[in-house]
Amino acid sequence: KLDIIRTELSPSEEYKAMVLAGLRPDIVLDISTRALAFWSYQVYQERLYQEYSLSRADSQLKQMEKVLTQHNQSRELELTAMRGEIASLKKVMEEYKRKYSDMSERLMERNRQYQKLQGLYDSLRLRNMVVGAGEREMQPQPGYRDLNPVMAKQAPPQRSPQFLSVSSDRDGHFFSCLEADGSNTFFQFNSPAKEAARPFINKH
Repeated sequence: KLDIIRTELSPSEEYKAMVLAGLRPDIVLDISTRALAFWSYQVYQERLYQEYSLSRADSQLKQMEKVLTQHNQSRELELTAMRGEIASLKKVMEEYKRKYSDMSERLMERNRQYQKLQGLYDSLRLRNMVVGAGEREMQPQPGYRDLNPVMAKQAPPQRSPQFLSVSSDRDGHFFSCLEADGSNTFFQFNSPAKEAARPFINKH
């Protein structure tokens, strides 16, 4: 007895004409009944397999829907956070734009002041250059001498004091320093004769 029988599902016309030829009608009906029962069994098994596949696909679909819902919720939270961050960044950008406009206005004002000061500096420098050139032209040449007797001033001669004058008298001064008029004595030294004339006192 064979468990597996290979059957041609699309038999030829000759096979159809000869397979049941010569059999009694009850045998033909019995064969047809068994063939229909096997076909019904195959259809039932196919339906069970399809139902199993459908239930498995449904469970996978529900699981995927749950995962998709979780992902959507997380994405919504991320999008909400990103929208808040974008709003804050927009506020910061607006603040930076305002500061940039203020700094640009200040820079333009400083540039205008700088240009004004630069113009004043250039004008003052040119004026100083012109004044310096005029003063150099008015200054006398190096070889020029003023010969005007009225403007020329001469310092009066001064007498220098006499030092180390020697007296002719031995009893007079040995060295004397006189002033310009010669009236007062600045240094005075006694002669050896006067020193000898003094009495000698012996102290006991």
